[in-house]
Amino acid sequence: MNLLIFSLIIITSMTLKPLDILKKGFSKFTTTIKARKDELNTKLARKETISSLDEHWLDNEANPVDEQCALDTLESASDYEQGVEQLDENGKAIVKKLREWAGDLPNEAGWKRKRMEFFYTLERQASDIF
Repeated sequence: MNLLIFSLIIITSMTLKPLDILKKGFSKFTTTIKARKDELNTKLARKETISSLDEHWLDNEANPVDEQCALDTLESASDYEQGVEQLDENGKAIVKKLREWAGDLPNEAGWKRKRMEFFYTLERQASDIF
């Protein structure tokens, strides 16, 4: 009996909670963009010009304010599901993106490619048979 309880405690402690998964994704996201963001901010600090694409990237994709707000909303909620319900569509999309960054969800483009490869393989095998 004690072994069963101990095993359950270990399994529970090894499984990440949904909020921890999102925090992991947020950490990977910010780590990934940091080098490019620092480089562009250094150029701007030296009064060098950057392209409009880089400017747009800094203002949008490289700005983690929306992601942080979604995490804050989820952290302040009484439970995770209630917090997700409080989020708007953009917030829910952010949750999905952070889960993908954490490796908790497959990247949709990857799934589409794998599905295409699977059907191509089936088609090829069928043509070999007939």
